[in-house]
Amino acid sequence: MRNLQKQYESPGISDELVRRVERAAGTSWKNFGRKITFYLPGMFTLYGEKGRYPAVSVTGSECELQCKHCRGKLLKPMPPARTAEELLSLAKQWKRDGIEGMLLSGGSTKDGYVPLFPLLPAVPKLKEMGFYVSAHTGFATKELAEAISHSQIDQVLLDIVGDDKTAKNILNLDNGIVKVKTALDALFSYNLNVIPHIIIGLGGKIIGERNALKILKDYPIEFLSYVVLMPAVSIGRDVAPIPIEQAVDIIVSGREMFPNIVQSLGCARPRGEYRYELEKWALRAGINRMALWSESAIEEAENLGLQIEKRYTCCSVQNSSPLEQDKSLMSKI
Repeated sequence: MRNLQKQYESPGISDELVRRVERAAGTSWKNFGRKITFYLPGMFTLYGEKGRYPAVSVTGSECELQCKHCRGKLLKPMPPARTAEELLSLAKQWKRDGIEGMLLSGGSTKDGYVPLFPLLPAVPKLKEMGFYVSAHTGFATKELAEAISHSQIDQVLLDIVGDDKTAKNILNLDNGIVKVKTALDALFSYNLNVIPHIIIGLGGKIIGERNALKILKDYPIEFLSYVVLMPAVSIGRDVAPIPIEQAVDIIVSGREMFPNIVQSLGCARPRGEYRYELEKWALRAGINRMALWSESAIEEAENLGLQIEKRYTCCSVQNSSPLEQDKSLMSKI
């Protein structure tokens, strides 16, 4: 592998971090092949292409929890589906449009979970229609986990926070990371396919991200996604995002701790030049998947000699799913 430090100049990326990046890439490419898959979820349009995996909100634009990094803003682009009937109505239209998967989401209750119960009766019918179904659960209770386990949902997505103060001050969770562990216990106790997301920079600096990774060591995860706080979009304030070298350090740490699982850079991350630089370093570190690719990311992947594919779903959709095998939802560059 080429010497990245000589090939690229990037402020703040130390020689030691570059060496760790190279080792991480070597591990990833040895285990999963020298390739990258780019994803375009249904909520986005990119370079004239639109994703085919839309998200719906069971609460509309409302959120009781009002986490300080979002305050419900991320719900606004999602079409509402407050009942199973409304969800099935959307699904029928989407099926006619060639969409074959969706993400069930919504605002959180004050207890920290997404109240998905009204939508769950529709899921078996969605499966009969051929849809692949993901769900944001928030910090699920045992009751919600059990209900999901009977619904045929394919996978559940959960943010992992490893610092008590961050969980309390930003996410408004009184029980801090106890709530995180309780949710993981509940979801795994029902053998659900859990897709953990590490939020990098949620506390304004690296505080609990490594502990979040350590928490996951106690669970049989098969996939790991990283997202990076988007200050201008979520907080609505002009504050600096987490330094790129710190974000890269967490991504590399995740590969060091979990060498044998697929890892992805998710769609939530700062835009502009920050995004382009982060994407390049994630590719250099051997990330397996990336949502919302840029032209510079494709160029970097080509420079690294990676086999490139594009898919039009959430980056969490599993390899064994029909969507991953459907050539109509895939293209090669």
